[in-house]
Amino acid sequence: MTYPVVLALILSLGTIGALVLTQEPQGMAVLAFVVALAVAAGALATLLLLRWSAAGRSVRARTSRARAVRRGIGVGAVFGLIAGLQAIGGLTPLTALFVVLSFAAAEYVLTAGATPSR
Repeated sequence: MTYPVVLALILSLGTIGALVLTQEPQGMAVLAFVVALAVAAGALATLLLLRWSAAGRSVRARTSRARAVRRGIGVGAVFGLIAGLQAIGGLTPLTALFVVLSFAAAEYVLTAGATPSR
């Protein structure tokens, strides 16, 4: 399960390196840089979270790994949104707080689970 994440991390870091070394920061190069940075942040967060997730084939282990992947994707999305807002000049502390709290609320709802009905 970690091989695709490692591949995404390596490819995104290679893209970042190529863009930094060869392109001027304008137009599509900025967009590609922000996307590659978001993918790298999400992949790195996923790898770190997968390191501490449960191992094995049980239901508990599968849900632990799925939760780690979901949280890593969320970290990448938050990072990409904030970097994109910074690139277009729309980042303020209030918008950054709104983005982070929106993802935190979504994670809380997804983690809480359903309560059993009687």
